[in-house]
Amino acid sequence: MKRDYGDVFDIANRANGMLHGLSSHIEQQRQEFNQQGYYHTFTRNAVANLPLLSKHAVAAAISEMEEGGYEFGRRQTGSTSQYAMSIQNVVDIYKHRKVPKYRDKHKDPFVIFVVNLKGGVSKTVTTVTLAHGLRAHPGLLHNDLRILVIDLDPQASSTMFLSHTNSVGSVLETAAQAMLNDVSTEQLREQFVKPTVMPGVDVMPASIDDGFVASDWDALVAENLPGVAPSEVLRRNVIDRLADDYDFIFIDTGPHLDAFMLNAIAASDLLLTPTPPAQVDFHSTMKYLTRLPEMLERIENEGIEPRLKANIGFMSKMTTKHDHVTSHSFAREVFTKSMLDAVLPRLDGFERCGESFDTVISANPSSYPGSADALRKAKQEAENFSRAVFDRIEYIRSTK
Repeated sequence: MKRDYGDVFDIANRANGMLHGLSSHIEQQRQEFNQQGYYHTFTRNAVANLPLLSKHAVAAAISEMEEGGYEFGRRQTGSTSQYAMSIQNVVDIYKHRKVPKYRDKHKDPFVIFVVNLKGGVSKTVTTVTLAHGLRAHPGLLHNDLRILVIDLDPQASSTMFLSHTNSVGSVLETAAQAMLNDVSTEQLREQFVKPTVMPGVDVMPASIDDGFVASDWDALVAENLPGVAPSEVLRRNVIDRLADDYDFIFIDTGPHLDAFMLNAIAASDLLLTPTPPAQVDFHSTMKYLTRLPEMLERIENEGIEPRLKANIGFMSKMTTKHDHVTSHSFAREVFTKSMLDAVLPRLDGFERCGESFDTVISANPSSYPGSADALRKAKQEAENFSRAVFDRIEYIRSTK
């Protein structure tokens, strides 16, 4: 006989219906206003102002490519047609000009884990903002960066931002299942990696059911992957198999010291530590940092050699308030040379974009629910932050 738990089951059913309804509403709006792809395009003059290009070089490339049958994006303005080039169009111009890509300089992907044991410190917002920001930054387009986000947080927040239709309900082909089932590279590409609204950025989704997998991880690994250390599964079964496909791989986990977090640390080249200035959050971040050596020791005790090259701190949810400035100063004392100069400020744009399952980079100003100026400001901050992270990574890779 089914026991009575009050309204638990009724509320669960209504919540499920609400999730599907919200997702369907956003998707219908995007279809209605033809906003299913990344909105931003470039004029020919805008492309000419990008790094390593000029007006003459772009004009010559366009002429030569069109003579060969290439078609660029265009927009009708009155009776005339103007170039409206996509990111891929710009990348193809660089390719035609024989400008080297990032993969020509660095063969292996660089794995980044935005991590903190404190919840609500902008881990997911940082992850998805960087994924979009690095790909779409005008100053980085010549690198043609290929980016994957591996979502291991059962709440599936990164999946929601990047591919919201894969974040609702029970999803079978998740990153956690890919790890555990030891699938081939082709299976990973065809079944587990999902494209996003941003060309060149993919996601491996998460699902609420992954929480049960994480809680019994050691036993499941022993049963399904005998002889494999519990904390090496992510690197062995996913990252190494997709190494040829991506330049940057981001990992997002929940704020828990569990098997997924240990796998992420073991697989990472760089840890990024968001450090909110509010006193309670700041103290919790300091506690996490004191425990990080313990986590690395646990990984080493499994016979795994971590690949970690740096732990970079940055301020998240930052304002100009006096106590925030003081916390920033304290953070510099802790991180010293490992403190990032750029911050992710507390801005309305970052908070409101979640209403349409967007980042401040992918949000279309014509359908953004808030102020266009607020969105523009947040996008500029996100681009500055993305460039600062990219430059720091280049410094780390050049010195290691």
